[in-house]
Amino acid sequence: NYIVVTCSEDFTNFVDICFKEFGDRVKHWITLNEPYSYTYGGYVRGIFPHGWCTKVLENCLAGNSGSKPYVVAHNFLLCHASAVKLYKDKYHGEQKGEIGVTLVSNWFIPYSTSALRDPLTKGDYPPSLRSLVGSHLPRFTKEEAKKGPDFLGLNYYTTYYTSNCPAGYKVIAPSYATDLRANTSGKELM
Repeated sequence: NYIVVTCSEDFTNFVDICFKEFGDRVKHWITLNEPYSYTYGGYVRGIFPHGWCTKVLENCLAGNSGSKPYVVAHNFLLCHASAVKLYKDKYHGEQKGEIGVTLVSNWFIPYSTSALRDPLTKGDYPPSLRSLVGSHLPRFTKEEAKKGPDFLGLNYYTTYYTSNCPAGYKVIAPSYATDLRANTSGKELM
């Protein structure tokens, strides 16, 4: 359950074993593969475990798609940062490997620009996202905000056009899926 903040300690213990046991052979470590998929599927759509989402938006048991996905994604970033710090402090000197994360994205051709890699490359979420999401978006401490990965992987499977939502677009319920205020389907929003 990645809502629990202590997951970074559990995850760090797990990767410590991996670094120790396999570090003599593994030279390129990926801490997380597509954390967005788990966050979106499990806490926005409710189709992956834990099946949480806002009932008015999807057919799920319970949850809040307006805040929980941000907590989950934030905790994924903390788990990643903890693993990077452990590797660089304890193993890199001897093993000489690299460590990063692999994100997933559709290929969007933007009509306007935005940055979603900022927490990994700049240590904080972009101001535009903070402005849209407000208090639902967790904050990093100074220690957590340190830059870390040696590389950034990116998986993408599909290409879409994207544009700003039409003027007057009304959000039915706050959701991770609607906070970008972007039409990512290439079709007009209902």
